[in-house]
Amino acid sequence: MDSVVLMMYAASLVRIALLVVIGVPVLSWCRTRLLNVCFQRFSHHSCVLLGRVIFYSGVILIVVAILHELGFNITALLGVAGVFGFAVGFASQTSISNIISGFFLVLERPFSMGDIIKSGDVIGVVESINLLSLNVRTLDNKLVRLPNETVLKNSLVNVTYYPTKRIDFVLSVPYTSDTQQVITQVFDVVKNNKLFLQEPVPTVTMQKIAQHDYDTETRNFFTIRVWVAKEYFSSAPGILMQQLKDQFDKTDCMITIAHANPN
Repeated sequence: MDSVVLMMYAASLVRIALLVVIGVPVLSWCRTRLLNVCFQRFSHHSCVLLGRVIFYSGVILIVVAILHELGFNITALLGVAGVFGFAVGFASQTSISNIISGFFLVLERPFSMGDIIKSGDVIGVVESINLLSLNVRTLDNKLVRLPNETVLKNSLVNVTYYPTKRIDFVLSVPYTSDTQQVITQVFDVVKNNKLFLQEPVPTVTMQKIAQHDYDTETRNFFTIRVWVAKEYFSSAPGILMQQLKDQFDKTDCMITIAHANPN
C-alpha cells in the first residue's frame, strides 16, 4: 500500500515538473507567436499589453493545474477565491478602474510607444503602457508613472502624433529697420537650411509695433512660423535662433527672439 502511495506521489511530482518544464516554455512560445502576428496589424503598446494578459493568464492556469495535482479541491478554492476576489475588488476599485482605462487607451490608440505626450504637468516619451499605469520618461530623463484612469480622464496632447510640427518665433528689430529687408533676411535663413520644410510654406508676418515690457524703445515685431519633421522639433529652435543671429549680425541689426512654443 505504501509503495502504491509513493508511486502516486511520484507520478504527481513528475506531472508537476512537466507542467513547469514544458508548460512555461510553451506558454512563452505561444505568446511570442501571437505577438508576431499582433505587431503586423496593431500598435506596439497594444501588443505588449496583450502579451502580458496572455502570459499572466497562462501562469494562473499552470498554478491551478499544480494545485490540482497537489490534491487541493479546486472547486472549493474557486469559491474562496470568488469571495476573496469580491472583497479585494471592492477594496481596490481604483485598480480596476485603471485596468479598464488601460484597455480603452489601447482601443483608442491616442499614442504609441516612443511618442512624446503631455498629460497635466507631465511631458515626456511613452516607454510602456501597463495594466494599471503608463510609464513616461520626461525630457530631463526622469521616470513618471501616470495612472491609466488619470490619463483617460484628463486632456492629453500627443506632441509627435503628426510627422511635421510648426515652430513659432517672435522676432523684434529696431523701429527704423527696413521691414521688407528683415523679411527677406529671415526667408534667406529658412530657405538655405534643409532642416526647415518648404511645404507647408514658412511665413514671416508683421505682428505689431510696440515696446518691450522692460524697455522704452519702440520696435517692430514679426511672427515667424516654420515647419520641421517631428524628430527635429526639440533641436530646430536653437538652430534657427543661432542662424538668425548670425544673419542679422552681418548688418549690425540688434534683434530679440522669443520662441513661442517650446513644448
